[in-house]
Amino acid sequence: MNPNSELSPAQYDQLFSDIAVSLQDSTSATEFLKKVRPAIAYLSDEHAQINLKPELLDARYNNDAFYPPFTLKKEGNNYRIDQCLGTAAAGYSGQAVSSINGVTVDKLVQACALSTTGFPFQRTATALRQFGYLYPWAGTTPANRFIIRTTAGKTIELPGIGKKDWETWLASQSGVSSCAARLSYTRYGNIGYINACSFDVKATGKYCLDSIKAQADQLFKQVQTDGITKLVIDVSHNEGGSTAVGDYLISYIYHQPYLDYQVNWKRSDEYLKLLRSWGFDNATYAQAPVGKVLHFPSEEVVPEQVPYPFKGKTFVVIGPPTFSSAMNFATLIKDNHMATLIGQTPVNGHPTGFGEMFYTNLPHTQIFVRFGVKEHIRPAGKIADNLLRPDIVLTDKQMSDVNKLLQQVK
Repeated sequence: MNPNSELSPAQYDQLFSDIAVSLQDSTSATEFLKKVRPAIAYLSDEHAQINLKPELLDARYNNDAFYPPFTLKKEGNNYRIDQCLGTAAAGYSGQAVSSINGVTVDKLVQACALSTTGFPFQRTATALRQFGYLYPWAGTTPANRFIIRTTAGKTIELPGIGKKDWETWLASQSGVSSCAARLSYTRYGNIGYINACSFDVKATGKYCLDSIKAQADQLFKQVQTDGITKLVIDVSHNEGGSTAVGDYLISYIYHQPYLDYQVNWKRSDEYLKLLRSWGFDNATYAQAPVGKVLHFPSEEVVPEQVPYPFKGKTFVVIGPPTFSSAMNFATLIKDNHMATLIGQTPVNGHPTGFGEMFYTNLPHTQIFVRFGVKEHIRPAGKIADNLLRPDIVLTDKQMSDVNKLLQQVK
């Protein structure tokens, strides 16, 4: 990882010093969590997490109506109420907000963003989309009523809602299916369509890696039987899992050696101990001095031998939710020119980012902390905007309608 993605060592020292000065002997785990969340936010790590189990939170954060019932959107210099939760807020959508309970909305959005993780623009987008849900974590004094001043000078008073109300609403907005099949295949004439909706792998059973590989074998056997000449692999809603699933799919559609990711890996005793607890070791890493950042260049990967290799033309669909190992899969496709990328630019995931998680529970508070220990750099190297752009851009309508999507590959 690179802990100085956003803050210099001196700035981090100052941040920790400010946190330490603000602490009191009576500080609860919940209040401590509110203070230290920015330290994780500034890592620019979209896989990072810092949280407490619900049963360890101060009860009022679980039970009381501390949460404003709306999201925000930004238009120019204005922050407007966007989607409203519950009847009390209904009808206020579109109102431009200047302050809430005496704090300017700009400061609130910035504080909410530092309660999340990811790159700065990701954090800001999350702060707007989950504004009411994050509000109690923005350093504010807990309250169950909210005095909202609009830019037009109007005053709106709204009651808060509960944490469970927000979580129910967020779940309803995610649009993520259970994806029980992981991989599924449909034939459309001479075009084969594989919906790779998840790379999630379990240790044993139906969803273990060997089972998913066997499932892929059966799908590609059918592709061969059907005489398919063009294949579409859709990872537009795939939020990741195991990179091994993506690597196995590559073995089916690409039959030459290709370049893998570059890696920056910072040496730490804590991670070496965790690595060895999993039964792994790396001599180069173990022998390096603590604190040294090791660079591993791209290695050449030879695709695995598979029983029913596909030899036609392949298209890979990406979309805004494409994330983690699905992003890695699509990036390898793009940078090694294996297939044509179609769809829309992912907003959750990025071609270069942090991965391979270190995680722990802080001993006194039991706060769970997770962050990536490796910086994975795409084979093509770091690119300024760090976005994976499709070769063929599709509209929302084309993305949502398989038949219209397939028209782009004919």
